[in-house]
Amino acid sequence: MVTRDEATRLLEEQHAQVADLLGGLDDEAFARRGTIGGGEWSAKDLALHLGSWEDFAVETLAQLRRGERPSIEDAFTGDGSGTDRLNEDHVNLQLDVDPHEARARFQARHRRVVEAIAATEEAAWAAEYPFDPDDATVGDRIGSLLGSDAGGFTHAGAHLDDLRAYVTSTSS
Repeated sequence: MVTRDEATRLLEEQHAQVADLLGGLDDEAFARRGTIGGGEWSAKDLALHLGSWEDFAVETLAQLRRGERPSIEDAFTGDGSGTDRLNEDHVNLQLDVDPHEARARFQARHRRVVEAIAATEEAAWAAEYPFDPDDATVGDRIGSLLGSDAGGFTHAGAHLDDLRAYVTSTSS
């Protein structure tokens, strides 16, 4: 299990890299659709997407503190398309967000998830997670929500190559 300090370090390092790359884009380039990952997304969509998953993690920790089953688990029942559906729904909900607001949300959501992890007691972080057989502890589940195929707490890092390629293409 990744400790809270290790999780925070991983999240902070990746966030700083993404923020640095996003900072190199003017608002038009930031909001230009069809530029990230060979799909329809913009850098703005990516920033809001990363923040959505940070919100899911914050909400999961809050629900667990209240003794509730995390509502995010409802997205992962059935045919296995939950992640794609969540991503599409949350990007579509935020299409009209102004670039300045998107940048502010990106920063604020990151601060909230780091604060939520820091506020989680060590015993709660290490507690058994009974709602997903792939995640033994609460910390593992938060790592999965903020993770990628590369492992827990690597979500932002998984998007760095695409973002870096786009930012580089704008400076040519």
